[in-house]
Amino acid sequence: MISPIQIEYILALLKHQNFQRAADACHVTQPTLSMQLKKAEDDVGYKIIDRDSQPIKLTKAGEMLLPFLLDINESYRDMDVQIQKLKGVYKSEIRIGIIPTIANYLVPELYSKWQSKLGDVHLDITELTTANLLDAIREKAIDFGIMAGPLNDPSLDQQILYNEDILVYAPGIQGSTISLSQLENKHPWLLSPGNCLRTQMINFCQLKEKQTISWNYEGGNLTLLVNMVEQEGGYTLIPSNYVPLLNIDKKHLKRVEIHEPFRQIIGVFMKRNTKRDEFTKIIRSIQHNKNLDYQPNKNSELLPWIS
Repeated sequence: MISPIQIEYILALLKHQNFQRAADACHVTQPTLSMQLKKAEDDVGYKIIDRDSQPIKLTKAGEMLLPFLLDINESYRDMDVQIQKLKGVYKSEIRIGIIPTIANYLVPELYSKWQSKLGDVHLDITELTTANLLDAIREKAIDFGIMAGPLNDPSLDQQILYNEDILVYAPGIQGSTISLSQLENKHPWLLSPGNCLRTQMINFCQLKEKQTISWNYEGGNLTLLVNMVEQEGGYTLIPSNYVPLLNIDKKHLKRVEIHEPFRQIIGVFMKRNTKRDEFTKIIRSIQHNKNLDYQPNKNSELLPWIS
C-alpha cells in the first residue's frame, strides 16, 4: 500500500515536474524521493511516473490512480487538522486565488476585514488567471478562488458574491451609450488567453478570430489596455469596480444600449473541505460590502465564462 509520504512525493513530482525541485520542496534528497517512488510503484505493480517524458508526467496507470491519491492526501490533511485542534495548537491557513481584474480593487478594500473576521488565520493570496485558478483548486494548490462565473463543474461548490456592470472604454466614439454595431470596425484590446474577461469580450462583442490575433499580450493588466486604447484607438471592456483605479476621463466610458453587459463574481472551492467556516466569513464580508451593490436590470445581459 502506498504510504502518505509516498503520495506527497508523487504529488510534488507532478507539481514541479522535476525530481530535484520536487525533492527540495519536500525537504529530502533526490535519491530518497526516487527510492520512495520506486517502492510505491513496486507495491502497486505499475509505473506511476513516466521518467522519459519531458517534462515528467503520469503514466496511464498513474492517471487512473491520481484521483484516489488526491483524496487520500486530503483525508490525511483533514485528520492532521483535527488532531491539531484536539491539541489546541491548530492555526489555519487559507490559500486564496483571485483573478487579476478583481484582485486589484477587492484585496486592498477587504484584506483588513478578512483579517479581523478570521482572527488567527494566515492568508496566502495569489493572483491567477481563471484557467490557472481552476487548475489550482482541482489540484488543491489553493483552497478558495474568486473569479467570474457562472461555472459548470459538479466537482466544485460556488457561491455568488456580487454582480458588477461592464462598461466600454472608447474615447473615439461620441455619446454616453454605445451599440455593438459601432464597435464592428474598431480595434479590440484584449487581455491574454486564460483571463475570463477576454473570453467574455470575444463572445459579447462577437469578435472574429482575425480580430483577436493582432495583439500579442500576456497578462491581466487593464491599465495597459486603457493606455493602448488612448494611444492607438479602438476600445476595451472595463468592470465598473475597476474604474476608480484608472486615471481616465469618465466621459469616455459608455454603457451598451439595450443589452447592458454585467458579470457575476463567484467564490469557488472543493465540495469536501474543512475550511468552510472560514470561507463563509470571507464570502459574507464580500457580500456585505456596500461598495459592491450593483443589481442587474431588465436590459442587463450576463457575460458567461466558458472554460
